[in-house]
Amino acid sequence: MFELTSVLAALETSTLADWVGGPIYPMISALHILAFAFVIVPVLMADVRVLKIGAADDQVSRMSRIAVFAFAGAAFTGFLLLSVQATRYAENPAIYWKFGLLALAAANAFLFYRLEKGQRIIAVVSVFAWCGVLLSGRWIAFSA
Repeated sequence: MFELTSVLAALETSTLADWVGGPIYPMISALHILAFAFVIVPVLMADVRVLKIGAADDQVSRMSRIAVFAFAGAAFTGFLLLSVQATRYAENPAIYWKFGLLALAAANAFLFYRLEKGQRIIAVVSVFAWCGVLLSGRWIAFSA
């Protein structure tokens, strides 16, 4: 039977975790935050455009491509950060909030590009979901 705890413990004792947990940890943490900024800014710009709060701009669609690549970078650096204290993070409720809100935000982004109706509701959900991902991610770092 698959047991997540043993997988996380193996990750935490891996060479990767040792490497990441050394002097480069702050750099990887900063890259994770920077990558997330490149995810959330284009997403929020698109949401603002849909909600007609700001000016509509063709740059938004180009920036959404940046967000996809930045999301990959954020996921990769997030995995590296997780590897250092995987079992500790598994006990932290904030990580479950982050992953749950991340799943909601991803499903919502899928709907945003697939549906023509309900765009304003989707944009509102997007703003709250991505801000929740950001807040819960910071909560992970500061809760035991």
